[in-house]
Amino acid sequence: MSDEKEKEKEKAKAKDYFDNIEALFDKYQNNTYMLQRLCYHITDILPSTLDTEEKNHEKRVERTAFLTKEQQTFIQIFLSKNQYYYLSNNNCFYQYNGKTYRMVSEDDIQYQLLSTISKDRTLMEWKHKTKINIIKQIKERNLFKSIPETDTIQKIINLLYPALFSTKDEVKYFLTIIGDSILKKHNDLVFLTKPKTKKFLNEIDNICYMVTGYANITSNFVTKYNETHNFNNCRLINIADSILFDNLKELLTKNGLDFLCVATHYSDRYSNSDQYVLSSEELSSYTLYLKNNSQMDIFNKFCEHSIEAVANEPSNKKFSIQWKNMHFIWKLFISKHSLPSVIYINTFKKLLKEKYAYDETTDTFYNVTSKYLPFVSNFIQFWENTITASTNGEFDYEIEIDELCGLYKKWIHDNSDTCYSAGNANEHDVLKIINHFFPSFEVIENKYILNVQCSLWDKIGDMNKALDKMKEHYKGSLLFNQNAAALIPFDEIYSYYTKNKQTKFTISKRYFEKYLDVALADFIEFDNFVSISWLSS
Repeated sequence: MSDEKEKEKEKAKAKDYFDNIEALFDKYQNNTYMLQRLCYHITDILPSTLDTEEKNHEKRVERTAFLTKEQQTFIQIFLSKNQYYYLSNNNCFYQYNGKTYRMVSEDDIQYQLLSTISKDRTLMEWKHKTKINIIKQIKERNLFKSIPETDTIQKIINLLYPALFSTKDEVKYFLTIIGDSILKKHNDLVFLTKPKTKKFLNEIDNICYMVTGYANITSNFVTKYNETHNFNNCRLINIADSILFDNLKELLTKNGLDFLCVATHYSDRYSNSDQYVLSSEELSSYTLYLKNNSQMDIFNKFCEHSIEAVANEPSNKKFSIQWKNMHFIWKLFISKHSLPSVIYINTFKKLLKEKYAYDETTDTFYNVTSKYLPFVSNFIQFWENTITASTNGEFDYEIEIDELCGLYKKWIHDNSDTCYSAGNANEHDVLKIINHFFPSFEVIENKYILNVQCSLWDKIGDMNKALDKMKEHYKGSLLFNQNAAALIPFDEIYSYYTKNKQTKFTISKRYFEKYLDVALADFIEFDNFVSISWLSS
């Protein structure tokens, strides 16, 4: 039906053209010259013109087809060699060179594009059209749909492992979570991590916002459990809390785009973080711990692991645990298993009172003991007997945690007749005890206890003895060596101390040099050297 209508229209147009020609003949019927010219144009000029037009049209069609094919090939090759991407939310362009992603401006892309076209020359007349076409195609290439190369992926994994995560599976899981957040998947999940990771997560947020415009991508990470959290939606993330944040911040800033693109790649590759976690039994066992265990399950596991009930007999009245110690044992349990505190203290104490005999007056649980009690009670006794707060106007006293472990072991050995602990203490547990039982003492970097002295070791006295002995030694040497150097390096002084110290314990090089800065302040030159004038002081 439509074909017949088209034919009717063409006939109507042809009739109009014939009518126009007939009108021209009527117009010039009395003008012989114009009739001759009209006939000439119809019989000679018009056919020739139409032939030329037809040939030119065919050439243009062929040229257009050729340029279109050339343009398509050029665009395909250009976008393959130059991996450009775009994000519409911030109207920014990005480039990937096979190793690293970076932000680029539209002007940078146009310059690269026009430079490439100019070298080829074929598309010069279509360069504007080609530019518009390529920019349009780039804007259809979402940055977070790009696929990073293996080198980029491994670089990001190595950035986080083993610095922050103990396994590569944990790194990939974390990246998948970040990718899910960027791509708006599983917003109902809550990821519980340690408080000290907050700076790290905030830095990820900052970098993501700066380079992509996406905000609050770590908003579903929390560092403290809240009773409003549904256990079924809770996931555990075991990020190391001993983060050297400044170093990590620099690396994250440098590799931020790579980090985010690898994250979204993993999210696409594994569908979502919950799908990925099922790929590893060890990972899922920890990550889904709260999903698979109720509060009561966790409480019962604590009792099985850390508390031992003793038969209820009068003679067993001596088996008891004070609430403060019980609270600490609970902290040890959740720390050892890298769990958040998912039971409020009041609830925890209530559950204990329901399970064990309790005396409100003494705030003590009876007929119970714990394998951790000898260590805890012995360490508290060691601390109270040997550690004193000490401040010096000129020099800050301090003890390192690993030094404290050694001193505790010595104290246990010296008091073995009254102690039940073997004397073995790790830095992690010692730090927990100090923070819980002696919170007024300042600990920095989880390593140095400030303004304390231990009666078992006079560190200042050791250093003074070493300096006095060294001074006498060097005085004697200089009498026979007139060509001796005028400066003594800190390294040489510390080396002399370690070789000639008279106690079992060794002062760290950092603390020793810190003391030299104060004790020999008048003789220090070039920061790390002592003038030999000290020898005659």
